[in-house]
Amino acid sequence: MDFDQMLEIWRAQNTAESYDVNRAALREVLQAEDARVRRELRTRRRGLWVCWVIGTGMAVWAGFWIAITLTNGWPGIYAIAAGASLVLFAIGVVALWLSRGPRVQPRRNFGNTLKEEAERNLALIEDQLSLTGHWLLVMLGTASIMIGIGLFSWTVNRSQDIEGLSSFRDWLVFTVLIVALVVWGSHKERQAMRQAKPKLEIRRQRLRELLDALEAGE
Repeated sequence: MDFDQMLEIWRAQNTAESYDVNRAALREVLQAEDARVRRELRTRRRGLWVCWVIGTGMAVWAGFWIAITLTNGWPGIYAIAAGASLVLFAIGVVALWLSRGPRVQPRRNFGNTLKEEAERNLALIEDQLSLTGHWLLVMLGTASIMIGIGLFSWTVNRSQDIEGLSSFRDWLVFTVLIVALVVWGSHKERQAMRQAKPKLEIRRQRLRELLDALEAGE
């Protein structure tokens, strides 16, 4: 029996006796839900952290390449392209940093009563709801870094006569593909958020009802 089913059964109960019978099972379900949500939030933050590190590293490299271009007296187009890449990397890094959401804290050692489990789950659901509005930042950050990588690759390859994204047409095709991928990903992410938000709001309402009932019974 999952989290939503258990809360629905709890809401359908009419007597204190039947509620007491399911108290232990309800606490176990809350603990399992707590662990599942924490894993999801940690996985999300780690993925964003990896992208953030890549974007930061590319921004530093682009800055060095601008200095190398100016020092060697290469055509100004390469410095301009590297500068544009640096701007894209900076936008991506900032967007991903802003979209990271709350840090998942380790479980505190203040007991695991049913009320405390419900309070922890309610806090995690509030965190999840706050993240439903961050999908645009994630898409913006990812797209900026990926387009920046393509432009910077063209800059390096072109300046060093390396085969690859050395022509503007190749880079344009790469950019169009990335933009199309980001638009598709944005649509899918937005749909997923729209479907998840009502479920999270229902869970939040049920947990608040549970907490109100527990506080009334104390």
